[in-house]
Amino acid sequence: MSDIGTKGVARADRRRQLVGEAVEALGREGYARSSMADVARRAGVSKAMVHNVFGSKADLALACLEEVGPGLIASIAAAQTASDPGQRAQETFTAIFSAMADHRHAWALINDETLPEGSAAAARAMELRVQLRRMGTVGTRDVLSGAGLTDPLDHDLLDRLWESIVATAVTWWEDHEDHSAQDMAARLARLLGVVTLAR
Repeated sequence: MSDIGTKGVARADRRRQLVGEAVEALGREGYARSSMADVARRAGVSKAMVHNVFGSKADLALACLEEVGPGLIASIAAAQTASDPGQRAQETFTAIFSAMADHRHAWALINDETLPEGSAAAARAMELRVQLRRMGTVGTRDVLSGAGLTDPLDHDLLDRLWESIVATAVTWWEDHEDHSAQDMAARLARLLGVVTLAR
């Protein structure tokens, strides 16, 4: 198979372009409500070309998850070093938004419940969600342990609060496209500072 696609664009470059547009389309609309035609229109190519590169919409979704998932996981994992709870939360938020700077709707894609059941895309999204949840659980446990708190119900509640805060912050960011990843990290740092001072 030739490395050069239509209009003289290298196949690898075209693939990256389509994945970028697909993350945006699938993340904004959800898998069930988006289509290959939507991605083609955004990229300025034919629907046939998108099918030629990826085969099916599920294959395209899997490619998108592989594009955004590993980097997000690695970024968050690298941020789990601070012992101070406020600093750890701030650095984790910074890691999340920095990792999604080029793919703002990655979180929505990973958490899309309309990915086709039984597909490789749905399985990969579940793997990523489990990894993210596991890191969150370890982080909240470490924070509580550092404060001398060992009640498992405290841990369970803090776990749920953390997941809700992250999901809400990411959703808010999606609705405020004028905010860069750096803007969001700075805004959350201010808010975390207020919460810390209010203790």
